[in-house]
Amino acid sequence: MSIIFILFFLLRLSTAQHDCTPTTCSDHGPTIRFPFRLKNHHPHHCGYPGFDLSCSPNATHLPTTTTILNLPYSVEVLVTNIDYESQLIHIKDANSCFPQQLQNLNLSTTPFQFADFVYNFSLFSCPSTESYFPYNITCLGGDGLEVCALDGEDSIYYAPLISCRKMYNLSVPSQAFDQTADLRLQWPKWVCGKCEAKGKFCRFKSNSTSDEIECFGKLNPLKKGDLVIGGVTVGSLLLLVIVITMYWFHKQKEIKRNGQLRIEKFLEDYRALKPVRYSYADIKKITCQFKDKVGQGGYGTVYKGQLSTDVHVAVKVLNNTKGNGEEFINEVGIIGKIHHVNVVRLVGYCADGFRRALISEFLPNDFARKVHVI
Repeated sequence: MSIIFILFFLLRLSTAQHDCTPTTCSDHGPTIRFPFRLKNHHPHHCGYPGFDLSCSPNATHLPTTTTILNLPYSVEVLVTNIDYESQLIHIKDANSCFPQQLQNLNLSTTPFQFADFVYNFSLFSCPSTESYFPYNITCLGGDGLEVCALDGEDSIYYAPLISCRKMYNLSVPSQAFDQTADLRLQWPKWVCGKCEAKGKFCRFKSNSTSDEIECFGKLNPLKKGDLVIGGVTVGSLLLLVIVITMYWFHKQKEIKRNGQLRIEKFLEDYRALKPVRYSYADIKKITCQFKDKVGQGGYGTVYKGQLSTDVHVAVKVLNNTKGNGEEFINEVGIIGKIHHVNVVRLVGYCADGFRRALISEFLPNDFARKVHVI
């Protein structure tokens, strides 16, 4: 019962007090933990303002659920990796056409900024030509037109743009035009940077009215499904409970084994006075499979039995309330030595493993002597 209570306590602890458990959107998705939080899963205190992520199966043509970061204005990107130690988040465009989405991007109202150098590009739509442009944006081209990106310094060195139409300006790293590359966003070092450097977890400081952060626990590599309690995974705690449970059962088994050895030693010493020893199979045969119950006591149940046609006995099957054999030894030791007209005589016993019974004379109620075993 105590082991069950411990397991119940750990489960309640993991769900009630630690609702900021790290999670993922898919088996291969990035781990989501403070300063990030998963919307509709983690409470608000589990993440820093502006670090909200969501899971969406419809954001991309990929077959698995993806992790989504929403940026101003209406810019929705896929999160492929979160490097908590380096304070970096790797993002991709769901449609592999970043230049189309990023024209509406404004990072000034977010905690993020580009980790790579930013250039000021101008995008032009031009008739298809053999002229070389540093960045051709194929995902925006078509119908005899191609879209190119030129930064302010490059535009004067290339073919005249008289036939081209300027589309819009874009301030992004050059990786934005590589459909196979990730863009990297970084967040301020003061948001958990010191904790990560120390190999610790990060969270809001308890009982603080501001957005103060504190470090706690020890940062260990997490596996999917791990729950964290004070920097220790619930898996480790459950392993400890299993070890304790195995130890407890081992001790119980050892107590019973020692009790059996104690009984055997007692019976060996009691050889001169001991009555007949029966097996448990003999007991079932004597009582006709425990057919006739004649009494119930605090230490066992009494059945009427028959050793022979003329010899009736009372068989008391002892409860296994104590594994050390104390009750059995006391009854055999005391009753076996008493010879009194008003006390029934102990004629046999059973000590077959953990199954124990006492066999006494059976006397009708109108006899003067008392049936001690009941």
